[in-house]
Amino acid sequence: MSDPIAVVGMAARLPDAANLEQFWANLVAGRNSIHRLTEEDLLEAGADPEEIHRPGYVRARPLLDDLWGLDRRYFGMSERECVVRNPQHRLLLELCSSALQNAGYVPGHRDVIGLYAGCASDRYAEDHLRADPELYSLVGETGVTLANNTDYLTSFVSYRLGLTGPSIPVRTACSSSLVAVHMAAQALRAGECDIALAGGVEIEMPYGLGYLHVRGGVESADGVCRPLDARASGTVFGSGGGVVVLKRLDEALADGDTVWGLIRGSAVNNDGSERATFTSPSVEGQRQVIAEALAVAGVDPVHLSYVELHGTATQVGDPVEIQGLKDALSALAEGEPSAESCVIGSVKSNIGHLGPAAGVAGLIKTLLAMTHEAIPPVANFRTPNPLLRLERTPFRVADRLLEWPRTDTRPRLAGVSSFGFGGTNAHVVLGEGPRHRAPLGDARSAVPVDEDGSSPEPQLLLWSAYDESAESIVRRDLATALGRDGHRLADVAFTTQVGRRALPVRAALRTRSAKHAVDTLIDPAAAVTARGDGTILPVVLVFPDPAGAENDDIGWIHDLREGHASFATAMDECLDLFGREESRTLGTAGLSHEVTEAGRPASARERTVLLFAAEYALGQMLLDYGVRPVGAVGWDTGALLASTVLGKSTLAEAARSLCDELDLLPAFRAGATEADLPPAPGTDATEGAPLLWLVCGAADAKSAPWREFGVDATGQLAVGVLPPTDDTAPWDGVLDVLAQVWVHGTDVLWENLPRRDGALRIPLPHYPYARRPYLAPRRAVRGGSGS
Repeated sequence: MSDPIAVVGMAARLPDAANLEQFWANLVAGRNSIHRLTEEDLLEAGADPEEIHRPGYVRARPLLDDLWGLDRRYFGMSERECVVRNPQHRLLLELCSSALQNAGYVPGHRDVIGLYAGCASDRYAEDHLRADPELYSLVGETGVTLANNTDYLTSFVSYRLGLTGPSIPVRTACSSSLVAVHMAAQALRAGECDIALAGGVEIEMPYGLGYLHVRGGVESADGVCRPLDARASGTVFGSGGGVVVLKRLDEALADGDTVWGLIRGSAVNNDGSERATFTSPSVEGQRQVIAEALAVAGVDPVHLSYVELHGTATQVGDPVEIQGLKDALSALAEGEPSAESCVIGSVKSNIGHLGPAAGVAGLIKTLLAMTHEAIPPVANFRTPNPLLRLERTPFRVADRLLEWPRTDTRPRLAGVSSFGFGGTNAHVVLGEGPRHRAPLGDARSAVPVDEDGSSPEPQLLLWSAYDESAESIVRRDLATALGRDGHRLADVAFTTQVGRRALPVRAALRTRSAKHAVDTLIDPAAAVTARGDGTILPVVLVFPDPAGAENDDIGWIHDLREGHASFATAMDECLDLFGREESRTLGTAGLSHEVTEAGRPASARERTVLLFAAEYALGQMLLDYGVRPVGAVGWDTGALLASTVLGKSTLAEAARSLCDELDLLPAFRAGATEADLPPAPGTDATEGAPLLWLVCGAADAKSAPWREFGVDATGQLAVGVLPPTDDTAPWDGVLDVLAQVWVHGTDVLWENLPRRDGALRIPLPHYPYARRPYLAPRRAVRGGSGS
């Protein structure tokens, strides 16, 4: 029995479905997404005018919306690279990016991410690149090969996304993507990567053409795919793709991941020579691969309630598959499966046969069915194919939308099959994931929230884009997700912080209420906590003079120390350096409940030491959260803190100086000089390059600290961490500062922030890619396409 692998993210672009939501809606409706092509469509696509009028020419094909489009700015590609790069490679790139966003992960952090995927052979290089002498002379054969050969499919994606794990192209024809899933799961179990992407894509080329039906062949006589039906006459090859994100289950649970489902077991084999022809399916080969996957999963086939078939709708393939499945279940079942206890279906009835992407499309369909607790109907199904002899099996066809609810007695199990020309077979056994990690948001946490979705702690929502237009879409999509999906506000905030790339145009909103968040997000004119237009402001930390603080209120110190370990640790470290006995006295007197309520420390001396330690703790807390200042300055005694943060002196030296000179503070009132200011790259400090000045302390003292250091005011921005100017709590002020830091271009280590109630990664809408078409004109005109 193998360790379960969790599916923590998914993405799909399929005929009539730009995303998972549209795909599910089409499945529930039993929609046939194989498109009928007019003569005008065919001629525009480059079809031979004579061929499309030949007897047996079928004007049908599952097509993909926005096929040639890519957001080259998002993926960092030049226009020429987009044109030369194979469209299948481009499609896989976008799907991998979307799947990682669905999982809530950004490549390039601590996780080693692998990629296993397949695509079809096509004629893009031949018909669009080599046939264009001018373009070919600019690119050359090596350039064409590197941009189109399937050897470079996954390594191209790994390069563009920064994936550092194994990057393996998988080529087993129609079973490629499910074989990729099997290989990815094995790699995770072997420890070769922390996260694995697996999937496949196909774009039929020449694109948009019909096909010539051959009697006895695999392609449908009328352009309709009818798996398991008495009228079945074959399949229809089309375009699309899908990717899943996999992790070891124990790590997925520990990391707060959404779990769409579990891979309980999987297997791959080949039919060998015991079959009529090279392309003929084998009952025995399919039986063996299914039986092996069930054995690896350690489950009783009697409990299998759904199987997503390869289901090509051929008169030979469907009966062979049913027989192989029946034999596998019968051989391993501890009891006799009851009649119609296992539902069967095939996504090819909806979207046709996507070649290398067929297996992952079926896998995603099954995971969506588990999530929504319903099995979609087989499209185009009327009467069972009598050759299947279903009355002698435990199977029933999903002839309508069927309920598939979770139960408290036994987790649901499903199987997914994919069989390739040439005999390479794959089968995956799926199980449902933990209820509290299900994707739909209900029952994900026992933490109470109010009816309006309010959170007991302030939450910081982040969003970003490449320009204002895209930012408005991201903002709208986030509002839709908050208002529709029932997720906890804390989970949404966490996912926006750790699960999305930070792009130039940024904004942040601190809120405790989901309703307030939605109302703000849908109103373009509503005020947000922070906003940046792409201008980068390096951070300078500013430390007020602890001895000169006019505000004696130290309640904020108690609040931060009680709730934030990073602050408490740094403050205790500082106080300890003043001597055990003295620090114990200061700690007791300065932070007692009574004194905090009174709002004043016992003496000016104690106040100075406490504020010194608290300002140091604030600075260290910001450093722990990833704020990397280019400099630090301070007024009077605050200069000691600035020197310590910059590493010019140790904390022990600063504390010793303060302790020795508490009665001679004017000796430390030299302050900071212009030389202490860090110059921006390529400029002189006296030019006053724009900076973000973070005032770390209990003083509201200087609204424009740059004036004290002779810096020009143009473009400068100052933000005070404490105290708040309104009724907000101290932590609200810290979040506001982090928001300003982030929107002005500094990365923040959001994973380090304390989260008292925990936080989970949840599926939120992916980035709204601003696709533009990139396609070299097709120069070679050829006949119809098969697969």
